[in-house]
Amino acid sequence: MMKKFLIVIMSCFVVFTSKGQDETVFIVNYLPAISLGKTADFTNNFSPRGLDFEANKFLSEDLSVGFVVGWNIFREKISGETFEYKDLTITGTQFRYTNIIPINVNVKKYFSSGGDMLPYAGFGLGTNYAEQNNDIGVFTLSDNKWQFNIAPEAGFLYHAGINAVLSFKLKYSYSPKAGDFPSTSYLCFGLGIGLD
Repeated sequence: MMKKFLIVIMSCFVVFTSKGQDETVFIVNYLPAISLGKTADFTNNFSPRGLDFEANKFLSEDLSVGFVVGWNIFREKISGETFEYKDLTITGTQFRYTNIIPINVNVKKYFSSGGDMLPYAGFGLGTNYAEQNNDIGVFTLSDNKWQFNIAPEAGFLYHAGINAVLSFKLKYSYSPKAGDFPSTSYLCFGLGIGLD
């Protein structure tokens, strides 16, 4: 599975860099997040563990298309709680982890302010791989699933100098329930640096 994932990422990278590098912006974002909904039911906290890589190709001065690949990790420690799993009743300290890896195509509309700051609104559509682990002592209960994903966002780019860009964004990510796997949702606060 990881091999296919890397092939898709490298293919997207080649497509975006092969034609007109001067019209493509590459950004790496630090992406802390707050879990929401069913994600918060399993791991309810603010997580400083998140990042994404995005490449956006400008089709015009106010419109870009691109792709983004990210990774957010949520963790929660729950002491002394009892729960049932199949025919077992388990009591102990739980370490719960949710890993979410979104892979989206995005479209962004920019609103020129005439200066170095370029505000935008965008929308991402794609998939994410989500995995939930519950570690109790030497046992791990694990579940994972690929899910459909939507991710609206708003933010701005700041041109900081020759070929340097700073990125600030607020992004909401939502994936509906897939089979028995619950829906996932979280709110990200992105701070990034990139090249244009």
